[in-house]
Amino acid sequence: MKEETSRQREARRRRQKLLRQRQVRRQKILLATTGAAAAAVVLLTVGISSFLHSQAKRAAQEEAAQQEALQEEQKEEEARKLAQEEEANTIHFVAVGDNLIHEKIYESGIQADGTWNYDHLYTHVKGQISQADLAAVNQECIFVADHENVSSYPAFGSPTEIGDALVNAGFDIVESASNHTFDKGTEAIGETIQYWQTSHPEIALLGIHDSQEAADTISTVTVKGVTFALLNYTSQINGDAYDQFPSYMIDLLRAERVTEDVQKASQISDMTIAFLHTGEEYAQEPNEEQKNFLQLLLSQGVDIAICSHPHVLQNYETLRDDQGHEMLVYYSLGNFISTQKEPRCLLGGMADITITVDDGTGKPAVTGSDLIPLVTHYDYDAGEYTVYPLEDYTEELAASHSVHQETTETFTLESLRQMYQSVLSRNYQIMENNQNV
Repeated sequence: MKEETSRQREARRRRQKLLRQRQVRRQKILLATTGAAAAAVVLLTVGISSFLHSQAKRAAQEEAAQQEALQEEQKEEEARKLAQEEEANTIHFVAVGDNLIHEKIYESGIQADGTWNYDHLYTHVKGQISQADLAAVNQECIFVADHENVSSYPAFGSPTEIGDALVNAGFDIVESASNHTFDKGTEAIGETIQYWQTSHPEIALLGIHDSQEAADTISTVTVKGVTFALLNYTSQINGDAYDQFPSYMIDLLRAERVTEDVQKASQISDMTIAFLHTGEEYAQEPNEEQKNFLQLLLSQGVDIAICSHPHVLQNYETLRDDQGHEMLVYYSLGNFISTQKEPRCLLGGMADITITVDDGTGKPAVTGSDLIPLVTHYDYDAGEYTVYPLEDYTEELAASHSVHQETTETFTLESLRQMYQSVLSRNYQIMENNQNV
């Protein structure tokens, strides 16, 4: 073998060095590629993990929102069921005072085409009346079938279309025993009974009858499973013509009759409501006769007593006897509608009563009471005759009221409010001052 020359050895060393350098570069490239791939894998893993975590978090949030919505829906459903149960166990009863149809009032309902309509009288209180479960009105004037026989004070005879308007407004009970019941004689009583039986047999007509059998029958209405016995009496009739008609035709306020009726009523009903046409006209407090009869009703177990006849508003209260029985009393609801000339006769009231059936015993009881003030509005020039809740009345309406043509007494929105507050401040102390039953 030839011996390498120095040049050859140098060339071989350079080749070996170059080879080592190439190997180092390939290893670096390989390491770099491997590192990038590993990094990519790590990044991919982290990204997937982050994505999955985000998805899981979002799913948890959505599930929590769904649970919250479901809980809210369940709460709303429970609230609805509770409200329905309360509604089923609660009876809302309202009553208003004297429906006194003076001449300009009945003239306001005569239409150009010859028909008679009186819906306008009650349009502003229709909502409160129609929404009640039970609503009563004192129909002060007897009805007459013939328009030619319609008349006003002192002998009232009102058109039957007034009854249609009362029904349209939402009334269920019509009291007809008053001092004006015989203003048109026995014939008009028969016409009134016939009208109600024929046109609106669903209405509970009280106080007048066409037979002894009818007079001996206690009127009842049933609302939400609660049966109410309804009684209606007047302490007097105009002219004292008691011998000119059969005794069964009108329910007179007499102690023996009341006691007998209340005892019969208690056997066929859950609660008894008595409507009394008594007291002193234009008086601000009950008289002795009224107090005596109210105490009689209390002692006999009547639950609610509502009085009319004074034509002015009086206060209300709950009476209690020695046995713990309670009777809610409205001493006078004043006028519902009229064209009387004194401001105090233009402020009336609506008895607003809540009756609740006890879930445990199943017995009904009065659980709430209020006296909502009403205003009779009439404007001769505009031909407006209607009733407003005091809360809806305005100074402009008060200023346009035709009572200003009839009296110099103050009649403003503020004076009506003050009058109402004065009524609420009265305490008649009936039990303390009057013990004769």
